[in-house]
Amino acid sequence: MSGKGYLPHSVVKAVVFWTLVVCIMTATTAGILRSWDVLGAEWAARWVTSSIILGCGSVTFLFVNCLFGELGAGLFSQSTPRPPIDPAFGERLKRAKVSSKAEQDSLAG
Repeated sequence: MSGKGYLPHSVVKAVVFWTLVVCIMTATTAGILRSWDVLGAEWAARWVTSSIILGCGSVTFLFVNCLFGELGAGLFSQSTPRPPIDPAFGERLKRAKVSSKAEQDSLAG
């Protein structure tokens, strides 16, 4: 768990993905077995309906976790996230600032 008490987004995304995979496989299996008359219409309907309910529930949970979890902190925070700076570029930027400051000091002095 993260420091704010929400579930890590990567874990939730993985669980939802595998839940959806199982739901799709179950619904497909129920449809195939029903078409071969191996499974009754009532049982096939129950399998497909349960798969739809589980799939929709897990996607809803993923959406809620995105809104209020770790991802939501980036979306709703006031500061804009900055990508990490390449170390070589960071050094060139520091040297440019130092040389610029040195030029300004020499012109002012």
